[in-house]
Amino acid sequence: MKQQDQGEPTRRRIVQLAAALWLAGCGGGSDGGGFAFVPPPVGGDGNPAPRAIERLSSFYVQTRDGTRIAADLWLPDAARDAKVGTVVQLTRYVRSSPAARPEEDDNHEEAMAYLGAGLAYLIVDARGTGASFGARGGEQTPAEIEDFDDLFHWIAAQPWSNGRCGTTGVSYPGGNAELAVRLRNPHLKAAAPMFSYYDVYEHLSMPGGLYSRGFMAIWRDYVAALDRIDGAICTLAAAQGAPDCASFEAAFSQVKPVDGAEGGALLAAAQREHQANVSFPGTVDAKKLLFRDDALGGVAWRNMSTATWLDDTIASGVPYHVRASWLDGGSADGALARFVLQDNPQEVFIGATSHGGYHGSDPFAAAPVDPPVAEQSRLLVDFLRRELASDAAPPAAGKRLHYVTLGEGAWRSTEVWPPAGGTRRRLHLSGANALSTEAPGSVTDTALVADADANTGRSARWDTVGSGVQVRVDRGGTAHLTRFSSAPYAADRRITGHLQVQLELSCGRADGTLLAYLEDLAPDGRITYITEGGLRLIHRRLASAAANPRHRVLRVPRTFARADASPMTPGERFTLNFDLLPTSVRIRAGHRLALCLVDRDTTHFDDYAGDGAPTPVLRTGGNAGSYIDFLEY
Repeated sequence: MKQQDQGEPTRRRIVQLAAALWLAGCGGGSDGGGFAFVPPPVGGDGNPAPRAIERLSSFYVQTRDGTRIAADLWLPDAARDAKVGTVVQLTRYVRSSPAARPEEDDNHEEAMAYLGAGLAYLIVDARGTGASFGARGGEQTPAEIEDFDDLFHWIAAQPWSNGRCGTTGVSYPGGNAELAVRLRNPHLKAAAPMFSYYDVYEHLSMPGGLYSRGFMAIWRDYVAALDRIDGAICTLAAAQGAPDCASFEAAFSQVKPVDGAEGGALLAAAQREHQANVSFPGTVDAKKLLFRDDALGGVAWRNMSTATWLDDTIASGVPYHVRASWLDGGSADGALARFVLQDNPQEVFIGATSHGGYHGSDPFAAAPVDPPVAEQSRLLVDFLRRELASDAAPPAAGKRLHYVTLGEGAWRSTEVWPPAGGTRRRLHLSGANALSTEAPGSVTDTALVADADANTGRSARWDTVGSGVQVRVDRGGTAHLTRFSSAPYAADRRITGHLQVQLELSCGRADGTLLAYLEDLAPDGRITYITEGGLRLIHRRLASAAANPRHRVLRVPRTFARADASPMTPGERFTLNFDLLPTSVRIRAGHRLALCLVDRDTTHFDDYAGDGAPTPVLRTGGNAGSYIDFLEY
């Protein structure tokens, strides 16, 4: 598949955001009245002559409510003589910029991969974006997802179509690819959500109930500029430090109109309708959407999270091809929840890459991306070709998960999660800043060291979901923080899965944050980041098994609902249970495992304690149960 960070250099240099917002690709243009093929003429022998097709056409498809959405259709040579399956992508990141020839189109490389497999490719601007008409009442609203129904039925009615459709996409379009499954449309036969977020609340925007301010602010400005909201490009220019708006706008991505003499006028008319778009990040930033059950009009976390529609996706029986990363926001947590909960046939890959899979990001080694981008593409295309073939067999039952181990580079496969053979380990925190297999007898109170600048830097897992660059976390300047470490490992061991933490704490404020970083300590003192977990402390209340959202089956039960918020009484001691995002990592002989605790990360999240607030005090020993649990192999 096309590497967008190479294919769109101008946009990437200027905006410095591209990969996560553009990895899904972009594409090509009719006169606004829909696309129709000329009926095939009859040859002299009485048989229909081969259909006349265009390699790339751009046009509008009208949805059930009359909204015209812009689409680019790429057709393979096979469509001249046979009916073919179709790969569909619905993006809010503009399907393509103008190009003189198909070979210059933003989507050419990706389209050629599908066409080479004998598949058609339809890439569509979501309503209220690109050249599509309409206004957006939020992101991934029911209306946006229901447009898939119209697209699938439209495709099935075309003379070149075999009536079999598959969805795919990276990031936002990947979420759309899975949200389409809930419609249970009879033409949808395969879904490939790539580096998408099963639960947008926890896996991307509000991890642990913490507002991911850095990512959301960038995303808010960028999508508003893409939608051509009045003044948005200049706002983005200022946020990116551009010297002047005019030159920034001149170099900013243009939107491809549909084909035909009226294409430009139709594009201008569509963009006028975009002025009524509702900003989802702006709504969250206004503190109106901070709890999982919050909603404001069409803006609701439940709409954007594929986990919401679990019963429908299971009932569909649609097979999945999934790719995620241990270092990509919370995408691995979502991939594991889906794998455990859904009986749909699944082939799941969790690697050590950047968002989108374009850069190797193992924190222990400067290794190339594994598998290579070309192999990732081949696996995806093979899946879609198999499931969309006219003579496709029913999907093979069963599911399989392939995952890589950090610090080792070895891939393993399993049909169950957690993998069989693990031993449950518990390490207790002690007043000597140690992680010990034995609970300490003496009681110690430790005030966490405060340093808002000693976090994970600006190329961490929450930054790269908005840039797609290599994930690199530098923990070298954090040696002074509150850290508990184990004895050196006598032999190599692997830790795989979620890690659960219990802490006995007291705080001098009603709200706040607790962040925990799992680290490897080398004999030479080098600190290597492995994974992390965090929680806004008013979400400390545990949920009952019945109240815990079903997709949190692998995690400490918690609702993040507004009614369950539990502000602290200053000075009162309480027990805090939370988990770290899943991982698979090798701890080498002679290395130590460490747990670093901090009370804020102002680079990435809102500060819920406020300036001057005392840091939390941790109690260890005696009856205090402060420990970390995990599976070791």
